[in-house]
Amino acid sequence: MSLSYVDILNLPERSLLQKKLTKAFFLKNFDLSATEKKVLNSTIVQMEWLASLKPSNCNVPSVINDLVTYEEVQIMICNVGNEKVDEVATNCFQLFQKHIPYNMLVIVENDTEFKLNVCEKRINQNDKTKRTIENQYTSGTISKLYKTELSDAFLTTLDFSKLDKTNLEMLYRGYCNAIVQFNSASVTGVFQARNSARTQDDLVMLNQIEDLERDISKLTNQLKAEKQQNQRVTLNIAIHQKRKQIEDIKIKLSQI
Repeated sequence: MSLSYVDILNLPERSLLQKKLTKAFFLKNFDLSATEKKVLNSTIVQMEWLASLKPSNCNVPSVINDLVTYEEVQIMICNVGNEKVDEVATNCFQLFQKHIPYNMLVIVENDTEFKLNVCEKRINQNDKTKRTIENQYTSGTISKLYKTELSDAFLTTLDFSKLDKTNLEMLYRGYCNAIVQFNSASVTGVFQARNSARTQDDLVMLNQIEDLERDISKLTNQLKAEKQQNQRVTLNIAIHQKRKQIEDIKIKLSQI
């Protein structure tokens, strides 16, 4: 199903490129691992360089210093054909974000769903032409076939007209914050736009939930294998406590 990212993002017309990005671009310009070549050749069907936001075409100032450079924000689309987005998106995001030094909003899609990804990158102090990924934010999967209040609210916050245009760094952080809040909304059931400080707090809590869920999974596997009744009781108590911790964090996430 076709979906207009141009309409969703509401980008300035002068920033639109809508150019096909060839696989040869990656093969000629970057030293790809065997795994990355497999992703490029077997998983990715088509790539599009949708837009390039820079001061000259969107009237948003750049930010350049010794640690970061926000001269341009690139928006890329990666189509994976019949592959399930959840199964292949991470490797596709990695290919783009690792090798292309710009700050990018990357969209991985198939005909029925898509995910978005952004990264905070720092200038590599040993090689100024390279970037080090510090933080990465990936949205939950969004259906193209049906709308939900949460996905609609999330996509609305990506509208260029609603982003902070103090400079390109703040604009890009707007994409980062929106993705974190969408992931938070998938836990709380309510999408709430937050400031940057609160968004970072929410991110910490989301990571805590992920850690607790991993712990519960491990404890559950131990419980299935455990034969001694006293140990089963101990494991059940530990699982219950961690589930209670998750519920407490969800309450904090829901608070305004």
